[in-house]
Amino acid sequence: MNRRSILQALAALPLPAFFVRPSQLGANTAIKGLGLLEALALLRRLEFPIVEIHAMGNPDATPDQFPGFQFDKLGAREKQAIKAALRGFQHVTAHLPYTGLDYFAQDEAVAGAAARVVDIAIEGAAFFGAEVAVLHPKAGGGDMLRQIRRWGDLAQRHRLRLALETGYPPSVSSFVRLIREVDHPAVGATIDVGHQSKYAELARVAPRDRATPVGIRAYNDTTLAIVEALGPKVFHFHVHDIDPATWQEHRPIGTGFVDYPRLFALLRKLHYQGHLIFEIAGAPGDMEHHLRDGKARLDALGFW
Repeated sequence: MNRRSILQALAALPLPAFFVRPSQLGANTAIKGLGLLEALALLRRLEFPIVEIHAMGNPDATPDQFPGFQFDKLGAREKQAIKAALRGFQHVTAHLPYTGLDYFAQDEAVAGAAARVVDIAIEGAAFFGAEVAVLHPKAGGGDMLRQIRRWGDLAQRHRLRLALETGYPPSVSSFVRLIREVDHPAVGATIDVGHQSKYAELARVAPRDRATPVGIRAYNDTTLAIVEALGPKVFHFHVHDIDPATWQEHRPIGTGFVDYPRLFALLRKLHYQGHLIFEIAGAPGDMEHHLRDGKARLDALGFW
């Protein structure tokens, strides 16, 4: 094939295949009242290239519950239906179960039973093509480092990465130390922009000062400090907004004080290559608007 033929062949291809970098912005299926397939259909309609599924819960629509799945309870048809619904997305991530699971308990039987639930969830996440699996660290008194390293090994065997979500341990220094002490190539961090409200670094901000410029600056400083300290160990983000008066998280973008221009400037400096996943709370009837509007607002900042 000569040069002209090659150029003509390239010109015939759709431009996005070669010249537009895919957006790093996605959304999760945590939409109360919808079934998993319904939530995936909504996110596909909104043209999100990335989706985060929940490896917990029920795939059927359940009032006041997020849709998800328990991999060992899915039948073959359900697995294939979910796989088919995910084919329209360029990337998949997963959130691992945590509610009621004491996987770091001192009691070995309690910790072991909970750890097996997470094991199955990691296998399910891999089956559905997830690249990152998000885990909530939590208190317990057991051997946290050993357990996380074991999950890191399991994730690595399944060709995905484990991302520990901010919130516990409750300070920048202790969370960063946890990631460093785990010291596993497949284990890093998920930065949730709303999980720092109880961090030790923010104890100096009195409730009456939360909505002041000083309080807002302190909160954003805390989030950015984690990102700067961990650098390439930041694998993943959960994004939304935070109510200034209460510091309540998971608000729609534009209703709070998360300093996305400043955060994105830092991510560009660090050459961040991971995903940013919307975690916005709201009634099913409101979610399409919140997600569409949030996507437009963050895309307009030009991080991608």
